[in-house]
Amino acid sequence: MSIYQVDAFTDKPFFGNPTAVVLDADEFAPELKQFLASEMNLPITAFVLKSKNADFKIEYYTPKKETEIGGHATIATFWLLAEIGKIKPENDYARVTQETKLGILPVEIFWKKGILDKVLMTQLKPTFTEVDLSIQKLADILGIRPDKIECNDQLPLVIASTGSPKLLVLITSKEMTDAMVPKFEDIERLCRRLKCDGIHLYTFDTYLEGSTCYTRHFEPYRGAPETPISGMANGALGAFLVEKGFAQPGTFYIEQGESVERAGKIEVKIEVNNKKVSSVKIGGKAKTVFKIQFKEKL
Repeated sequence: MSIYQVDAFTDKPFFGNPTAVVLDADEFAPELKQFLASEMNLPITAFVLKSKNADFKIEYYTPKKETEIGGHATIATFWLLAEIGKIKPENDYARVTQETKLGILPVEIFWKKGILDKVLMTQLKPTFTEVDLSIQKLADILGIRPDKIECNDQLPLVIASTGSPKLLVLITSKEMTDAMVPKFEDIERLCRRLKCDGIHLYTFDTYLEGSTCYTRHFEPYRGAPETPISGMANGALGAFLVEKGFAQPGTFYIEQGESVERAGKIEVKIEVNNKKVSSVKIGGKAKTVFKIQFKEKL
């Protein structure tokens, strides 16, 4: 058996968001999958299985529990499958399907002149639920002054979801976003109360020219106090910004990871129909970092 580490949303090793990917996991018991995910201690470990209804079945485990889907883990998994030849291109393109706990979702893989270039995953149509929450209490949990939270009537506190609900919080600057020292136990309690997976901070003050937002993501509820780059959260954020008129439909980029020295960039592609978001896709590059080979069968 082999486990790969693949870093998503980057083309450099040890940047972006790391994922453990386990191939041919059909005979693994849930207890073994959870044990491996806990041992790897990465935001998500993805297990690839055979599917009767799609091209692949993917199961996602955090260090604490199984989760329905993972954005960065999907990018990492299908990058690896294409890299090792389990997905082959036709005219530098392939479209496959993955069976997940959320249903069957398409994944697109792109090459440039035969060289693997990027993976794009489709997420669920977005939902937005405004939250009545004390800014003072939220600021205390995040470890910042209340005036550093800029949520307002145009961009309110909202739980946004494209398959994994996240609390979106607008912050004044990238420096303030990086400087905060949150109370992770309080964040976990808040997420349980709000029935969301994490808190996703965003600011329009970016490190890179051409990016729409810089973000930071906390999700101790799922076993990762801070996720370097969240595909699901940034997909939901992109849909929210388009819905509110703060980003244009089409393709734009969101950056994340500076706060944990694992910087990366996400491509967000939003389509609109009748002034409502009709399609959310996120994607980017990935980098296979290493492979662990087990000498004995587990």
